[in-house]
Amino acid sequence: MNLHALAGATARKKGLRYQLMMSLLAPIVLLMLVSSIVAYYYAFNFATLAYDYSLYDSALDISRQIDVANGQLQVNLPPAALDMLESDKNDRVYYLVSDSRGQHVAGHQGLPPPPERGTLGKPIYYDGHYLGSPVRIAAMYTTVKGDPKMEPILVEVGETLNKRRGLATEILVTMLLPELLLLLLVGLLVWYGIERGLRPLAVLEQEISRRSHRDLSALPEQNAPDEVRSLIHAMNELLARLSGALEARQRFIADAAHQLRTPLAGLKTQTELALRQKEFTEVRLTLQQLNTATGQTTHLVNQLLSLARAEPDAARPLALQSVDLTQLARETTMEWVPRALERSIDLGFDAAEQAAEIEGDSVFIKEMLRNLLDNSIRYTQLGGIVTTRVSVEGDKVLLSVVDNGPGIPIAERERVFERFHRVLGSGADGCGLGLAIVREIAQSHNAEISLGPGTNGTGTLVVITFPKCATVSSTSSAHSPPQA
Repeated sequence: MNLHALAGATARKKGLRYQLMMSLLAPIVLLMLVSSIVAYYYAFNFATLAYDYSLYDSALDISRQIDVANGQLQVNLPPAALDMLESDKNDRVYYLVSDSRGQHVAGHQGLPPPPERGTLGKPIYYDGHYLGSPVRIAAMYTTVKGDPKMEPILVEVGETLNKRRGLATEILVTMLLPELLLLLLVGLLVWYGIERGLRPLAVLEQEISRRSHRDLSALPEQNAPDEVRSLIHAMNELLARLSGALEARQRFIADAAHQLRTPLAGLKTQTELALRQKEFTEVRLTLQQLNTATGQTTHLVNQLLSLARAEPDAARPLALQSVDLTQLARETTMEWVPRALERSIDLGFDAAEQAAEIEGDSVFIKEMLRNLLDNSIRYTQLGGIVTTRVSVEGDKVLLSVVDNGPGIPIAERERVFERFHRVLGSGADGCGLGLAIVREIAQSHNAEISLGPGTNGTGTLVVITFPKCATVSSTSSAHSPPQA
């Protein structure tokens, strides 16, 4: 057998049909073996009982041929009777007559005596060995008429076990043949039942194999049994999630293509304009506009990449671990100090005295906070105030960014989380993806996000509420706020 055939045989052995057949037939075969052993035991006992009666009859016949002549016991068995007694073609038959003192009177010397003395006329059956072979012996104590002493004498008749074993085997074979036929019939019925039970899986396999890779519609559940229906239901839920993920990805690609088409077309137009211009001043102005447009396009591409990484079906899974949110927020806020200084914005950081540890992915949480700070600094007027805060309330850890900018109207507070949605009249350059990224990252961390007015009812307050890490220590840490 080559390796491919061996691998195929191993795969078949591990198949569901093989496992079901073995699980169902193995107990039946085991019960059949136990039944055979029990049946042989009872068959041998039955054969032993039948032949024991025959031995007793022989011992009784011999006892009737014993008399006393001249004060001596003698056995008057005719030669024909001896021939009948010893002419068994299957077994050897032995007999022994002993007087009350155990002295040999007639027969085969050395035949094993009974284990105990019995009652006159009652047979004693026991097993022994004679001439190296196992024998079954029937013995009886009796008296001889005409014996003045009336002393009991012992008559023993024994034979080997060939006939008994042969009869037990015949009985067992007679019983096993119907059982073997029954086992074969049960095996066929089990195979038919397994094939019929697995038929819905075969239908399901054909249904899936005939489908196109674009067909993610639900599989039919109506005629399937309960066990298979639960499997089909789980597969339909998976297909629905996969279909939703693919639709979301298609929408993302379409939105990205739509958002990139305009700035790329603008870049191409400005580049062509710069090539046609001859005055250095005009070329320089066009290049400045081209540089600004390039920066905006780069920001849009970066935001698109961040959104793609933050989506639930992204290739990179979350690397959850214990995160010190206070330290992470302080370090991230420090990174935005130069950008805040460019716009003369007072960027501050405020942290609670209590430890604020959460379970999350530090890379994604930092990306979320960067988008919050970018939005606040981008849309807050020159000379404004932006503050990052970390606080602990019970079993919750709150990360918030508050500013005193123009704020978000109440009617727009739900829509700002939509992709590419921008508040009209803000006057700032943006692509409308910042808060969409924040929401995706917050949802992936089982965090809640809320929008509201800032201090004194002006500006914007964004609060991300995380579940507190269960392994938080009681140690506290204080961090001084950076000022810009």
